[in-house]
Amino acid sequence: MHSTTSPPILCIFEDDRYPNFFPLSLARPVFELSVGTHTLKDRLVDEIDPQSIILLCRPYLAAALAADEERRGGRPCAVNGAVPGEEILFLNGRLLAYGSELRDLVAGLAAGTLLRKKGTIVAARLSGERASALAAHVGAMISDESVERAANEIKRIASLGAAIDPKDRGDGDAARGKALAKWGAQNGVKLEESNVRLVSQCWQLIGENRACIDDDFQKSPLRGTSPETELFKGVELINENDIVIGSDVEVRSGTVLDASEGAIVVANGVRIEPNAIIYGPCAIGEGSIVRGGAKIGHGTTLGRQCRVGGEVEESIFFPFGNKQHDGFVGHSCAGSWVNIGAGSCTSDLKNNYGLVRSWTAGRMRDTGRRFLGATIGDHAKVAVNSRLDAGAVVGFNANVMTSGFAPKFVSSFTWRTEPEFVLCGLDDAIETARTMMDRRSVPFTEAHAELFKAVFRLCRLAGGSL
Repeated sequence: MHSTTSPPILCIFEDDRYPNFFPLSLARPVFELSVGTHTLKDRLVDEIDPQSIILLCRPYLAAALAADEERRGGRPCAVNGAVPGEEILFLNGRLLAYGSELRDLVAGLAAGTLLRKKGTIVAARLSGERASALAAHVGAMISDESVERAANEIKRIASLGAAIDPKDRGDGDAARGKALAKWGAQNGVKLEESNVRLVSQCWQLIGENRACIDDDFQKSPLRGTSPETELFKGVELINENDIVIGSDVEVRSGTVLDASEGAIVVANGVRIEPNAIIYGPCAIGEGSIVRGGAKIGHGTTLGRQCRVGGEVEESIFFPFGNKQHDGFVGHSCAGSWVNIGAGSCTSDLKNNYGLVRSWTAGRMRDTGRRFLGATIGDHAKVAVNSRLDAGAVVGFNANVMTSGFAPKFVSSFTWRTEPEFVLCGLDDAIETARTMMDRRSVPFTEAHAELFKAVFRLCRLAGGSL
């Protein structure tokens, strides 16, 4: 029997596609990746509005995630805990739904049913032993042992160079399908096919970001400028009906907010310095600063507490990202605690206008995109006047310092790329992160230290391929 209401407990989970999102997913669950005005997880939570949340992620991420959730407060949230006996709505954290798609999916999902897409779990509505069995099935896909296998597999694939890997031919989907069908039969769960949207690579977040910002705007009841915010003289708002400005925001003289091609959402506590130009769709997170004269182009998200100047186009900056000075970043994703130095630029279009290739899960792959800049992992640093090629990938805690274009792939914990790659020690990496976070009054906790150690170990297992 179908129900028009959602169960009070929502479980959002990772699956075994997390390596496709390295390096951005090295230090966070896939459902914590930013897109639109939120993360993938928050888009689901806001629409379902459950009483409580269960999050299932890789074990080494659990402590840091639980600490982040506790700091945020709000509705009760359990990370990697036992599932209760009540009815639970399970949603894949890679699910990206627009308009009424998510509501329609939930309304059409009968109790005791699981939706799948080519062997991948999309959603389920289960209770009791069947809910526990699904949590265990998901847990096996993202266990410590499976994470180590993934790191070793990435190392193996990287050693093959241009050789074709069987998983590229779809064998992985077939194996997942067989395993899921067997699980469904053993646990008495009905399986149904679905054709929902699941993001599977970092560059898809960039491609979907415009639509996500507009969709988030349409679903939000907020409109106009908060009474607690006063715009300075000389600010121009174009298509004001599609602009939301939160409380305690400073928008200085000469700034233009142009929402003629999409919504602009400015969260609480933002400061936009004089003569900035912001084109919608665009989302600027809580407490962020847009530097004077900046040009923030269509399809851009700045997470909370970012500091951004220069020119940015169709890019996503995760929380606490830094690009304070002139320089161009286009069609790129930059993780948290990234610092991009003055004058540094990304290329996002090849000279021959061909499709861009990028490094993912151990090898270069076709992205199907003509416009694609860089993917920059958390805590990475890009030195002044550096240049990143189209499709470049910079790993977790990597440091780019080159006289020409940086290598197309800079592995995690690489501290120098010229004249040869030199790795950064774990203790040095932790101390640098601690100093940077302290400058923003964010404590570097024991959970952060353990996360650094786990990521460092994984990167060593993968032999420089993460």
